[in-house]
Amino acid sequence: MKSSDLSIISHKTTGIILIIGFVVILILHISFLLPAVVTGGMAILYLITTIFFYKPLWGFIALLTMRASVDFLDSFFSVSLSETVTLNIAAILGIMLIIMSTALIITNYTKLSHKPLIVSFGLFILFSAISVFYSIDKGATFQETLRLISIFAAFFSAYILCEKMPHARTTILTSVIIASILPLIFAIFQLATSTGYSDNTGTEGRLFGTFKHPNSFASFLLIIVALLTYRSFEKFAQLQNRNATIALLLITITILLLTFSRGGWFAFILFFALFSLLRAPKILFITCAIAVALFFASQTVHDRIEEIYNPPADSSIRWRIQQWKNAIAAWQLSPTFGYGAGTEIAIFEKEQGYYAGNPYTHNDMIKVLQETGLIGFGLFTFLLGMTLVHLIRTYRSLPLSNERLFVLVIILLFIAQIGFGMSSNIWRGTAVQWFLWTLVACALSCYGTTKNRHLL
Repeated sequence: MKSSDLSIISHKTTGIILIIGFVVILILHISFLLPAVVTGGMAILYLITTIFFYKPLWGFIALLTMRASVDFLDSFFSVSLSETVTLNIAAILGIMLIIMSTALIITNYTKLSHKPLIVSFGLFILFSAISVFYSIDKGATFQETLRLISIFAAFFSAYILCEKMPHARTTILTSVIIASILPLIFAIFQLATSTGYSDNTGTEGRLFGTFKHPNSFASFLLIIVALLTYRSFEKFAQLQNRNATIALLLITITILLLTFSRGGWFAFILFFALFSLLRAPKILFITCAIAVALFFASQTVHDRIEEIYNPPADSSIRWRIQQWKNAIAAWQLSPTFGYGAGTEIAIFEKEQGYYAGNPYTHNDMIKVLQETGLIGFGLFTFLLGMTLVHLIRTYRSLPLSNERLFVLVIILLFIAQIGFGMSSNIWRGTAVQWFLWTLVACALSCYGTTKNRHLL
């Protein structure tokens, strides 16, 4: 099946729509004296949308690639629609992806029952949407629901594209790696100019690339590390490509280490420990040797790790534990339904006060528990569990091949990200979730046989 088989509009219609759209944007620019950067942004977003309807794969890739580089722009280009609802570049990209995914659903609705995780994802999103009726911050819940829908849209779009189009998976994987180039360049610039992130524990120069926080950047880099690891072990790869891949992998690992994200370090070690046990035991010894060398060679690394088992009074470890206790105490006041999806900040301010400090829970499971109660927590756990079940079934359905290796890497990446989320806001990072669930979709599309597939 050719890529044109998924085209929603014809070549001629695409040209007409582009001309009309650019004329309208030009008129708006002249009439309202819009800044050039705003007009240019509108033109780019309109172009991507039109490309998607003509060539869905390329439109999806353009949107996904752009998403990795816009987090830091939110503070520069945003409009507050209410006290808790903000329209920014990330939100606009999310809305665009939802529209695009809806178009794919409409054109593929007869086969929805064969798609994995439809029920699992749908139930969690549905309950999050229902929670708006009792939410303590309806605007935040509405925005969170749209964010969850955009994550599902990334998953569903990638799955349909990989299922319908030959070589789409390879193209998407390559685009994800390409999407890391600009964030890595920003990180290298931050390293060279000593303009990294400085947290309240005294750790200075933490690299964050194009993301808002080093933890989010570390989570994204973990995805790139996983993909590059797969490419390094891929069979039949040319030696020149393999060497370039290994070089980029080493650069990415170095940048990940320099985020000084302890959760990122843990997830990285967990991923490589599991991978080495299953595929390359030698890597485990190399990883352990590097970790020990860094612990003794770098004072910053030594201090960050020592805080874990011997935290001082002002340590972020103690602060996290207190945040978890506060969140659980708040949850106990509304254990069944919670306070509404996306209300983490509102809950903190309600219970602790507006000026009580950082409002984030830094634990994905506790965050979901306090926001959506036992019901939402159960649905979220069910989604994660069914994802792993589907991934493992896919892995077992495949013969020894590059596809089987890829699915194994995604299983381990998914587990590592869950582990990362036990001490950070990984689920809250929309850009990271877009990439993670896109790769999950790519992996699930590798399924060897379809007879055992079901809705969940």
